[in-house]
Amino acid sequence: MTATRTTAGPASHGARGSRPRMPHALAAGVTIFAFWLVISASLEPGDLLLGVVLSAVLGVWSVQFLWAGAAPRVSLRQLFALLRYLAGFSVTVFRSAVHVARVVVDPRLPISPRLITCRTGLRREISRIAFAQSVSLTPGTLTVDMDGGTFLVHCLDEQSAARILSGELERQLARVFDGEDDT
Repeated sequence: MTATRTTAGPASHGARGSRPRMPHALAAGVTIFAFWLVISASLEPGDLLLGVVLSAVLGVWSVQFLWAGAAPRVSLRQLFALLRYLAGFSVTVFRSAVHVARVVVDPRLPISPRLITCRTGLRREISRIAFAQSVSLTPGTLTVDMDGGTFLVHCLDEQSAARILSGELERQLARVFDGEDDT
């Protein structure tokens, strides 16, 4: 059971038309701007100005609409676990991309497409969504449907299916999200 807290007055956020909390909007805007710098790879004044404007607008928007309730809380343990996960996931995506490229350029085209059902023990909605997105971002696999902790996944071949069914992805995500209440 999740307890909810309501805040009255002009400083509350979440309801449409109410003013967002500036520290949250500023934090979101700064994070978005840092991402903008990475993906734009440009320090030209026009690009920087566009990045600042878009980051400010998206920062306010995210506080008002994306996190309509309390902003998600991330512990230091979760942050480090997420960084470890992203590093490992990047390697998995690279290896999967190489595997799919090899399958595609092989004149025999050794594919054996299949739909698999993957049942996970992930309890939190955020961890299940992260699982579904991670599967879909990995070359050779695509999440087709999700019902609670059960996923229907399309796999290009046996190796792609084995990677999902091994449970390693689920274990990694459980380390990131386990132990925190859903918000």
